[in-house]
Amino acid sequence: MSFQDTGERISFYQQLVNYINENIPFLGGGFNILEEYFSYTEIIIPFLIMFLFNIVGNISRSLLINRILPRYIEDRKTVLSIGNTTKYALLLIGLTFALSTIGLGSESILNQPLFGEGENEVRLFDLVRVIIWLALLVFISGKLKTVFVKQVMSRYSDDIGVSQSIGTIIQYIFIILGGFIVIQASQIHLGSLNLLAGALGVGIGFGLQNIANNFISGLIILFERPIKVGDRIEVGEVSGDVVRVSPRATTVNTNDNISMIIPNSDVINKQVINWSHNDRRIRFHIPVGVSYKEDPAHIKQILLEVADGHKDVLKRPAPDVLFIGYGESSLDFDLLVWTNTYIDRPIILKSQLYYLIFEKFKEHNVEIPYPQRDLHIKSGLHQKNSSK
Repeated sequence: MSFQDTGERISFYQQLVNYINENIPFLGGGFNILEEYFSYTEIIIPFLIMFLFNIVGNISRSLLINRILPRYIEDRKTVLSIGNTTKYALLLIGLTFALSTIGLGSESILNQPLFGEGENEVRLFDLVRVIIWLALLVFISGKLKTVFVKQVMSRYSDDIGVSQSIGTIIQYIFIILGGFIVIQASQIHLGSLNLLAGALGVGIGFGLQNIANNFISGLIILFERPIKVGDRIEVGEVSGDVVRVSPRATTVNTNDNISMIIPNSDVINKQVINWSHNDRRIRFHIPVGVSYKEDPAHIKQILLEVADGHKDVLKRPAPDVLFIGYGESSLDFDLLVWTNTYIDRPIILKSQLYYLIFEKFKEHNVEIPYPQRDLHIKSGLHQKNSSK
């Protein structure tokens, strides 16, 4: 295998290979790949390099997780995430270094041209390098977003939805700018990507309309913020809390702990009920009926006592009781209460209040009537029966 003497590292590596081959003859054997000869030594050394980088990565991860990061970051998941990211980044650097040692660089015969001509030519290794760095960019940006949202934004805003939206927008900007830098650093001219962009345009026109539509809708959601993480929404028959807004879909967690994946285009194009768009305070209606013999003022007093005694009913706005009207068998009232803790479990709050109302009515001997119907028997039927 031939090497260009381009630096001390390559020269030292070749001397190391020659030394091992001379002292351990059976490692001097090898095989050909696309007219290039590789000895067993040249295959083993990259694995040893990866092994060493793996050890360094594990040590770095352990130091970050157990000694360094806990001094500055309280969230354990964030600490683990940064530690793992550091380890994987070191492994990727080790892989790049290992491949370069065996000659899999720009001058390798394996670096075949894929498309383009002249200055716009794109080769295999160049494209692989760009893909790896872009993937690493996306991965690291996601971890940085987590740190930014949990460690920085949490100090200035209690609204997790706002923090997530700002973090996602910064992540996208980071990816776009980083992508341009990676492509320029890889010496791939943007003009050589015209063919790829044209093929992508045709793909969007024929088969990727939904993906493109959902992606654009995701951007609209992030910038316009009709919904955000933490909101309670209803889309069609789906009702739950927004736990994630990704480029393609919005994840909603229902009360049964079921994750519903809703395409972003549905959130934009369909009617969406957002229970906590501007404010997490929600007013609930608790209908109550009592017997006609009861005093409406007394009933109002009892219902307000029940509302004031519940810890999750807000004092401001204050609860209120409306006298709705005269029903067929009852006086109908509507207890109005405000809460900011039960917007995802309205039935639970209503159930608790109904239990308390029942106990209060029982304590004050308030009658809850059964449905009543008046039956009128015609006298003609009585006379007919008498004649018989």
